[in-house]
Amino acid sequence: MYKRSKRSTLAALAVTALLIAGCSSNPHAIEPNPLPDFEAEFKVDRLWSRNVGDGIDDAWLRLQPAVTHRGVYAADLNGTVEGLDTERGRRLWRVRGDDRISGGLQAGYGMVAYGTREGDVVTLSEDNGEELWRTRLSSEVLAAPAMSAALVVAQTIDGQVVALDAQTGSERWRFDNPVPILILRGSATPSIVGDRVYVAFANGRVAALDVDNGVPVWERRVAEPTGRSELERLVDISNNLIVEGGGVFTGTFQGSVAVLDQEGGRPYWTKEMSTYGQMASALGTLFVADSTGHVWAIDQRNGTTLWKQDLLYGRGLTGVSVQRGQIVVGDAEGYLHWMDAATGKITARTRHHRKGFAAAPVVRDDIAYVYGREGRLAAYRLETRN
Repeated sequence: MYKRSKRSTLAALAVTALLIAGCSSNPHAIEPNPLPDFEAEFKVDRLWSRNVGDGIDDAWLRLQPAVTHRGVYAADLNGTVEGLDTERGRRLWRVRGDDRISGGLQAGYGMVAYGTREGDVVTLSEDNGEELWRTRLSSEVLAAPAMSAALVVAQTIDGQVVALDAQTGSERWRFDNPVPILILRGSATPSIVGDRVYVAFANGRVAALDVDNGVPVWERRVAEPTGRSELERLVDISNNLIVEGGGVFTGTFQGSVAVLDQEGGRPYWTKEMSTYGQMASALGTLFVADSTGHVWAIDQRNGTTLWKQDLLYGRGLTGVSVQRGQIVVGDAEGYLHWMDAATGKITARTRHHRKGFAAAPVVRDDIAYVYGREGRLAAYRLETRN
């Protein structure tokens, strides 16, 4: 029988071990590179900055904001959710609830959705923040739900994928997957593409489920656990899935980056790598920040390395996004770094906040939206230097 307290403790232990590995007092810690020198090719223009609640404090959470054509939506871990105008950051509405929010936001189809530590999936009106419905699941929800016009799909920390009716919150179907003893404190957001829901799990498996009934179309393991200890055998998939061009791209902690055939799950290629942050893609290239702080550009067709940027080694990177042909990534000291997508050369930098980031940047219409650990939400634009 699943016990939330035990699972939460085990998950926290895994994360604690990872954080200890980066601590300067640990003799086995990675020594971070200093801020690299570079020749700026872009000016970073902060369009606006607003405080949204208390951020995530010292919690290990990814409270990524959601952005639509109607606004940008952000939340803190204590239940504050805000909708803001994308142009000036003007507050459109604010909800101050009692939820302990643990999963990042998803928005669209007139709704804003998030998950909680108690296992609730909650949807709010995109217009005014009014609660539309909430549904209690089996355990904590650590990733943003996926959303379509018909469904809201959430994954719980105990390995369940649950599809809820987008209008009522009633359960349509669920899929169970076994969870290892030790896991990272994070989950992969499901991806709804066509008639399938693509999901990834803490045991290194990826599955394609029928969107109507949750029946598996295919399942495939992309990383095999190795080592004697449970920590050594972690092969968690806690980043996003990218489904495009006939492939499903994924990455695992202490495992590999891999691509599977979208239709049948057949592996095309794998590349040994450890990653747990958001990946991005553009023009046939996959961009990945690995768990040591290297940033990679990988040919989506065959897994060939196009470039590798190692100047940010050990700096505790967020996941990556693509903005105006540049790769943007944050580090643990609160700096945002931009790199040329074709070469990996660093082209711009600014500091958001010294306490770092709650999640990877979100890019829409060439604007990067960034939420800091202390609760600061800001919008950044790149301007070419004359």
